[in-house]
Amino acid sequence: MDTIKNYVESIFANLPITPELSDQKNAMLNKMQAKYQHLKSEGKSEHEAISAAIAAYGDIDDFIISDKSAPPKENPENEVFLTPEQVDEYIDHRHRFAWAMATGVFLCIMGPTSLFLGQYLTGYRNDHGGRTSELLDILTLVPLFLFVAAGVALFILYGMKEQQFELEQKRIQLDSSTYARLKAEHKAFRPRLAVAVAIGVALCILAPVSLLLSVVLIGEDNSLSLVFLLSFIAIGVFLFIFYGIQDETYEKLLSIGEYAKDKAEKNKVVGIVAGVVFPLAAAVYLIAGFVYYAWASAWIIFPIVGILFGIFATVYNGYMDLKKKK
Repeated sequence: MDTIKNYVESIFANLPITPELSDQKNAMLNKMQAKYQHLKSEGKSEHEAISAAIAAYGDIDDFIISDKSAPPKENPENEVFLTPEQVDEYIDHRHRFAWAMATGVFLCIMGPTSLFLGQYLTGYRNDHGGRTSELLDILTLVPLFLFVAAGVALFILYGMKEQQFELEQKRIQLDSSTYARLKAEHKAFRPRLAVAVAIGVALCILAPVSLLLSVVLIGEDNSLSLVFLLSFIAIGVFLFIFYGIQDETYEKLLSIGEYAKDKAEKNKVVGIVAGVVFPLAAAVYLIAGFVYYAWASAWIIFPIVGILFGIFATVYNGYMDLKKKK
């Protein structure tokens, strides 16, 4: 319901305030809310009800919309126009894509977590010895490979689906009605993003705390502390990726934020560096874990790489801004 209100507000935001327009605004809002309630009572989903209500009563052809509420009317080769149907299809895909990417990373983190849990439950660190102990040691590796294989499968499957839209490195053009609708949806989505990020940060802060508490309460020589540490991190990272990709989708469709025209060129270089650095970090983590059994400490490479990459991106963007001013 807030999305519909935000949509109507965005339409009339740049129009002069007159009694006639106020009446039209209230009439449009009432009709759209009535349509929304009717569709919800029929069992339609939130997204379907909002889209249908806006499509039925959200026509703004009779209103004068300022340039600020619509994207630029340029049509260079790197821009593509999307119809409302194509936009809805892309948003639905990106929602599933966000879930797949977040779940894939979650599974890759939970792989080593399952290994440590298996070691703890089977008494890996106890000197039992014998063939049974060796068999259990091997069996604890099975969940690790299953989790990682499932995560990689999600990356490949949904990565290929993402490429089918052919929107990489392109700026999207929308009609004014769809642009205003997405703007309203994005505004309604931002509070959920803020809550998700806050919870994710809290979990990442609590992760080392849980490790220290488990060491104090259970003992230093146990792998259960690593289970707590990685589980907290896995949930936090899932929230970052799932909600971050959805926010990125709105920014791409609206050509704002990191997808604004003046930032597009800078993001190409930053994206290329990210595509090299983070896979390398993951490779180093896996090598350190499998070869040197450093699962407990090798995870530190991810925050280090993240901080260094953030510094690089900030310095590079600042340099490009200064260069443009000259």
